[in-house]
This record gives sequence, C-alpha cells and structure tokens, in this order.
Amino acid sequence: MTQEHLAEPIPVLAEHWARKGMDEVERLEATIALARELLVSGKIKQYRKGENPFEVPLYPWEATNAPLAAPRHIFVATVSDLATGQGHTVYFAAGFARDADEFRRQLAGHIGQILANGAKVKLRSEDVQSHMPFIPPNLLRALEKFEKDAGGPPGFFYLSRLHENRS
Repeated sequence: MTQEHLAEPIPVLAEHWARKGMDEVERLEATIALARELLVSGKIKQYRKGENPFEVPLYPWEATNAPLAAPRHIFVATVSDLATGQGHTVYFAAGFARDADEFRRQLAGHIGQILANGAKVKLRSEDVQSHMPFIPPNLLRALEKFEKDAGGPPGFFYLSRLHENRS
C-alpha cells in the first residue's frame, strides 16, 4: 500500500461515526490523538505482521497430544453452568480418552471450550461415584469391561444434562 492510499478516508466508517453524532466524532478524534501520542512516545509495540489481536488464545489442554499408542481409560467430568435468567445446568460426562486433555477436548465438542475448561475431570478409578449420579451404573460397568478387555469401541462419549429453571 502506498502512503497516499493509507491517508484516504473510509467512507463507510465516516458515515457510521457521523450517524452516531458529534459527541462520538469528538471522542473518536480524541482517541486518534491519544493513539498518535502513544506511537510517538514508543510506549506501544505495534502488532506483528499477521498477528490477530482478537484471536482467543488456546487453553493448554487444546494444544497437547497424547501418544497414539497410549491406552484409553475411562474419564468422568462434571461442570456447572449458572446463567442468570436462564437457570442452572449441570453436565455429567464419561468416555474413553488417552489422557485428561483428550477427554476435555471431547467434552468441548459438546459444551464449548469455556465450560470444558472449567470442568472437573478425573479418571474413573479416582472417582467413587461421588459426582457421577447421572451416569447409569450399568453404563459404567460396560465401560469398565471395555477398558479391561480392550475389545470395546475405539471411542465412546456420554453426556447427561440436568437443567433447573430459576427464572
């Protein structure tokens, strides 16, 4: 891009700010003046080429990979979602995974990264049914059998949702 092209106003943005009124135009001008001061002072580092300031960083569990040869174990999870005006939802999950990170990634596919990040994830052997009241006992017995025999399905995921409307 040439300097000439960079100095051209963007008509769509100009219309947008004009529609907001003179107070907003003056606020924008003050913001631009502050940005110029920050650039001149050197207090601000400019974005690197290709850097997206709006990209959400990955959670650590999203960036790991368990060894493909690692055995699968039964993992369980609980997570609570309390939304004002929408009620309280609790999720209970169980499934096969090589490690807790892999299980959390599976969970995220069903309930999203934010809730999956906040979930309490444990190996089934560490959990004595304390927070798994909504996973049927016969399902857990079948999963335990599959885990021991290695003849079970290559993957399995169970999700139960309990919702209470408090509005």
